[in-house]
Amino acid sequence: MTTTAVASVRPTPRSDDVALRRSAGRRVPLSAQLWLVAACGEHRITKLLGWVGEPDGLLLLPCGVMWDVVRMPERLGLAALQALISDPTQETGPVLHDRSAGLVYVFIDLDSGISWSERYSDVRLLTTGAHLATPSPDTPWLNAQVVWAFLPPTPQPTNPTRLAAALDTLTAT
Repeated sequence: MTTTAVASVRPTPRSDDVALRRSAGRRVPLSAQLWLVAACGEHRITKLLGWVGEPDGLLLLPCGVMWDVVRMPERLGLAALQALISDPTQETGPVLHDRSAGLVYVFIDLDSGISWSERYSDVRLLTTGAHLATPSPDTPWLNAQVVWAFLPPTPQPTNPTRLAAALDTLTAT
């Protein structure tokens, strides 16, 4: 399937339209930071301190430990995020937006069983062995290249079936 149908479904939001919706200077609860670094096992405190010491830096977090990540093109990813957050009765997990690379990363439950790259062109699963460069949840996002497009205060991974349903709708021809 191609992702060209995205533009015809709805206008693609910018990450700062959909996104974090936090005011400058507002701190993200520590639980979001702890949830992210929990994937680092015994090194989680070192990673957390790395964000404190380098608040504008990126830290590598391992995929396939606490969550997997689905990587997709920016237009498709931001449209999928809009679809996911439009249902407030369902949990939506963290979504990272790499503006410089034009990519969006959606954190999902482990072992989804979905063949993402076979089902959707330009969509890839990052799992065991892959690492994701992530900014601190406190990083100011207005001028950053890698930003949290969506980060709930108490994160949980997105249900992969919900993400697949959103992508099915967006890529339908």
